[in-house]
Amino acid sequence: MTMPPAERTLSKNSTIYNYRLLRRIHHKPLHHYAYWLLTVLAWICALLLLDPLPFGLVLFGIPILHMIFLRLLLQTKEGYTPRSWHWSFRMPWFGYAPAGYISLSKVGRMHNQLLGVGLLILACLYPWIELYTLLFAAFLHIWLLLPRFTILLLLRKHKATGLLKINERDSSCYAQ
Repeated sequence: MTMPPAERTLSKNSTIYNYRLLRRIHHKPLHHYAYWLLTVLAWICALLLLDPLPFGLVLFGIPILHMIFLRLLLQTKEGYTPRSWHWSFRMPWFGYAPAGYISLSKVGRMHNQLLGVGLLILACLYPWIELYTLLFAAFLHIWLLLPRFTILLLLRKHKATGLLKINERDSSCYAQ
């Protein structure tokens, strides 16, 4: 059964989005396995050097601090509550990540600020935190951000006009 042509027209309130793919970066499983192997080795070393309580606090605290900082940054700088962000448990966007299309320049700017502010906070805590705990926190902070910066570096050519879309198997850059 086909619809009459009059019923197939778009309403006046319809919005049409047209995106053109600029670049797609596939998330390769081999890279993930190597990255997780390095991570597990670092966690074993940290467990041998740290007490379980500081280890657990850093392990769960750094991603939560990333989320809090990114939410605050979006609310104060962009003026909206980030409903299109969610928790991702897949590399390379492990942690709090955008779920929909977002400006590539905005993501780069936010992650640069996150890296700097996170390292500054850790530097300010130096007198009160044991050295190994501080080094583990710095490692975890950089570990969470390094794969994201790698993708942003690969997409830097399209930074001015690109929109980032993170999928299960790839990160794509689109132009509108």
